[in-house]
This record gives sequence, structure tokens and C-alpha cells, in this order.
Amino acid sequence: MEIYAKCYRDPLRRGLGLMLRRPRPVFLAGVNSVHTWFMLGPIWAVFLDGESRVIDVAYLRPWRLHSARGATGVLELPGGEKPPKKGDVLEVVCV
Repeated sequence: MEIYAKCYRDPLRRGLGLMLRRPRPVFLAGVNSVHTWFMLGPIWAVFLDGESRVIDVAYLRPWRLHSARGATGVLELPGGEKPPKKGDVLEVVCV
């Protein structure tokens, strides 16, 4: 499955409220946890391992925190989208 996303290596650079202005997929490389502090809406957090296989999927409402052991990246999807299933292999294309 191919997903087009805005990609960041440093999660601090993604900017607060990016998901609020224009809901779109955001990929954070090199992280195994994500939070929804200060966000107004829910997101899907899709945790990927080193082979881009989905190892965990979490629906996070605002002010939540979630992590997954073994994750090497997190794909954030807007709450209204259908997330991939655990075990799916994704190809994240950075735009």
C-alpha cells in the first residue's frame, strides 16, 4: 500500500498544529511514540517497524500519548480516514 505523506526526521520540526490546519498524513521517522497534546481532533497513529510493516495502530483523541515497542517510525493519519491493518506493509512516499 502506498501512502503520500509529509515526512520529518525531527519530530520537533513538524510544527504544532500541522494536523489542525490541513489534515493530511504526516510521517515521523526515527520515533516510537506520539502524542496529541494541543490538537483539537483525533488521529490514527500507525507504528511501523524497520521494514515498513505495521506493528500497531492506535486511535488517539486529543491529549493522549501512545508508544509501540520496536517501532522505527510513526504515520499520523487524520481521524476520519481508514487506517491500514496490523501486518500490512506500507510504502511511505514523502511529498
